[in-house]
Amino acid sequence: MTPRGPLDNFPLIRSRDVEAVRAALTRVYAEPKLTLARPDGWFDATVNECQLNAVKLCYARFGAALSVEFPAAEYFVQLIALRGKGEVISRNAQVAMVAGSSAAVSPGAGFQANYSDDYEYLVLKIDQQALTRNLVAMTGAALGEPLRTDPQVELARPVAKLLQQYLAALVDTLSGAHRPLPAWWVAQTEQLLMTMFLCGHRHNYRHLLEQDAADAAPWQVRRAEEYIEANWQQPITLEDLAAVTGVSALSLFRTYKRSRGCSPLQYAMRVRAKHGSAR
Repeated sequence: MTPRGPLDNFPLIRSRDVEAVRAALTRVYAEPKLTLARPDGWFDATVNECQLNAVKLCYARFGAALSVEFPAAEYFVQLIALRGKGEVISRNAQVAMVAGSSAAVSPGAGFQANYSDDYEYLVLKIDQQALTRNLVAMTGAALGEPLRTDPQVELARPVAKLLQQYLAALVDTLSGAHRPLPAWWVAQTEQLLMTMFLCGHRHNYRHLLEQDAADAAPWQVRRAEEYIEANWQQPITLEDLAAVTGVSALSLFRTYKRSRGCSPLQYAMRVRAKHGSAR
């Protein structure tokens, strides 16, 4: 039996035809330009993609040295090298890619990537509007300009390293999963990914996440609990909690954890587990 690869249960492309691969990528991403280092050489593309809601996780290998140019799109991208060597160029920044390294691309930027023939990589894609809503919910701030990330990922930053470790574990989980995935699990997984992405990357609003947040009031903590207990069967998002409590998610989470010993989303998981065990 052939060993299963990352996200093989979510196949998108299996082809040795460059034009077929280009057409398939155009339908789901944006129209790319693929240039093989040896036009008459071997080419064997495998692309898998798991679509959650606002988040996509992808795995790709092409079996040939090539250059790929993607135009600007409406999502944030994090590319993580698994094997081989390459480079990612975006906004005049060049990021060397070897196993374990990572690069980020902002909406509207586009990027060029050069890959060795043994290159394999994961891709995290987050919808621009969803990530922006998440940032507003976390900080309570009005944004004057679009969110933009730095192409170079600081893996020395603990949250950035944790995100990559979590992505590897998540891909392993999804590689053995069957659809449909529980809606509440998808919502909480996306919340965690977006929160780690915002806290782990350099971007033009990082200062808002690093400043001290005001404490939430006791009634706001209780209101969050009441909302969770009334809606435990539904997906619960940072935007929901910020809206019903009238305080930023950072303030709520910090105060809630200090007073209750867990985060609101951890509390939601406990409530779901209690209801599940009562059945």
